[in-house]
Amino acid sequence: MSETLQVLLVEDNAGDARLLREMFTKETAGSFELTHLLRMSEAVLHLAKGGVDVVLLDLGLPDGHGLDTVRRAHAVAPDVPVIVLTGLDDEALAAAAMAEGAQDYLIKGQIESRALPRALRHAIERYRMQRETEQLRTNQMQFKDEFLSNVSHELRSPLTAIYQFVTILLDRLAGELAPKQHQYLETVLRNVKQLQAMINDLLEVTRMQSGKLTIDPQATSIADAIGYAVNTLQGAAHAKGIELTSEAGCASQPLPEVWADPMRVRQILLILVDNAIKYSPANSAVRVQARIFEADPSLLLLEVSDSGCGVSPHLTERIFERLYQADDPATAGRKGLGLGLHICKELVTRQGGRVWVEKATAPGAVFCVTLPIFSLPDMVDSVVRRAGRTASPVSFVVVQVALPVGLLSGEVRAENSQSVRDLLLGCLHSDLDVLLPKIGGVGATEVSFILAVTDQTGGEAIVKRIRRRVERSEYFQQAGLTVSTFCRLIDANAAETIDESVAAMTVQIQKLIDSELTSRKVTHAD
Repeated sequence: MSETLQVLLVEDNAGDARLLREMFTKETAGSFELTHLLRMSEAVLHLAKGGVDVVLLDLGLPDGHGLDTVRRAHAVAPDVPVIVLTGLDDEALAAAAMAEGAQDYLIKGQIESRALPRALRHAIERYRMQRETEQLRTNQMQFKDEFLSNVSHELRSPLTAIYQFVTILLDRLAGELAPKQHQYLETVLRNVKQLQAMINDLLEVTRMQSGKLTIDPQATSIADAIGYAVNTLQGAAHAKGIELTSEAGCASQPLPEVWADPMRVRQILLILVDNAIKYSPANSAVRVQARIFEADPSLLLLEVSDSGCGVSPHLTERIFERLYQADDPATAGRKGLGLGLHICKELVTRQGGRVWVEKATAPGAVFCVTLPIFSLPDMVDSVVRRAGRTASPVSFVVVQVALPVGLLSGEVRAENSQSVRDLLLGCLHSDLDVLLPKIGGVGATEVSFILAVTDQTGGEAIVKRIRRRVERSEYFQQAGLTVSTFCRLIDANAAETIDESVAAMTVQIQKLIDSELTSRKVTHAD
């Protein structure tokens, strides 16, 4: 900052501006330089050029009023402190202005001549200290995250070795064990598993903060995800005498699929069910349910009910904060890092859902999760309405990717799948074209579908573009991925309304999808 403080006064009242200017005449020459503007638009242009140390801002301007002026000033010059001026002695407005980023609040007619320059200096110093504190906190968090990430990576290898050798001993592959030895090794194994879970949580949070967390939405069966979580944690529930049950639709009325990442949905359920088991007393019950969300039928509602101590009303938001752990005697002895629910919330939110906790009718709590239901008619409807014409030609492009023969890890399959989808997204003609989420699991052949608002010629052009990019892709050649693709024209010429067009197209598209998936299953079975 220069010795001469550059003050920008934004005030349309000539009398008020003259009084404020006179207050600076009693200061040491050269200590302040005042620039006076009448309109907010002029102030925005002036602030954008830089060189301003502090802003005196009237809340009632010809082209700006109230808190909007503060927001506009802060948006164009976030590093410049703002002091608002108003003729109203309104504490609520003052608090709102401070919440928007203002450093101080001065009432016209109540400003002493010597108080204004002092207020400006204090505002600048206060703002500088706030910025330094925020930067220090950011640096501390970044250092802590990097430290935890590095430590987590370094600990994985020795923990894996400990786990392997302990299991060898417990399986008596190195000789018989005395009962006490077996007991002690079981204790070691439990603690190793707990450390591994903590490390995995730390790495997951690191991926979230670094933007490396992957979400791969597709048509996902909630019933399958619930079944996986219940089967995985049934042993832990049985060890405490807890009855772990689930309810997800029925044979006569199965639940619709959700538009979500199946791996992440399983992860969400594992976190919630594992917590429910840990916090429920012995010989109690934990229940997992799924149904259409009554408040919004486009969402599916998951509920995990436990029999524990419940959650205090003032903690229903805080329990989802990173590293938060409730200081509650009822939960003493249950060790962790306070990351599970934070990870759960992040995963739910990034898939278009919401998570919250409610008080159960009986002792305990109910954790609720919503996820968007996958709807082919809705996607077709979106495409047709954006096109704006009932008779718009729509091409349906089918892309079959044959995976290499042999056993592939889940990570390699996921990488191959994402590479295919990235390539296909780059082959779309316009914003009207849509790459449908994955439908069906990964078998010997993975199938992707594109809805393109174009005629047969345009659809064939997309097919040719996909083939050219595949041929030029070194990754596809090295990974051994074989791609075949073709196009079908979806006919809805007879439709008189958009609703009729959507219905006709959806039927045709669903038949093509079912045919492809059935063919893939038969081929895979052979």
